[in-house]
Amino acid sequence: MMARKILEPEGVTKPISYYSDGMLVGPVLYSAGQAALGSDGVVVGKGNAFEQAKLVFYFLSQVLKEGGMDFSDVVRLNIYAMSRDDIPAILKVKDENFKNHQPSMSVVVIEGAAKKDFLLEAEFTAYKKPAD
Repeated sequence: MMARKILEPEGVTKPISYYSDGMLVGPVLYSAGQAALGSDGVVVGKGNAFEQAKLVFYFLSQVLKEGGMDFSDVVRLNIYAMSRDDIPAILKVKDENFKNHQPSMSVVVIEGAAKKDFLLEAEFTAYKKPAD
């Protein structure tokens, strides 16, 4: 059985419930959904999807870093947006982080998230080929 490692990177707001920001299982890293919640428990960038997306993708980058990976290792990305109107701003931030890497991806519009002021949430699955 592959070892599991819980990831709680510095600089990422601690989960609001009993879960981890990331779970590394062998060469596969699963992230929890990340949203624009500041360390003080206040939503960052209220009403501004671009600002929220910048923080969300920063948090995702920190989970990847803690797992010894980066955005080029992401094989699956799920983005949950609260409004279709926010998708272009969210994808702009996604593209800035992923550059030319194209993971499989879903963008879904949902009615709401854990906090009413969240405009998006994102999660990934990443894979790092073990060293030979």
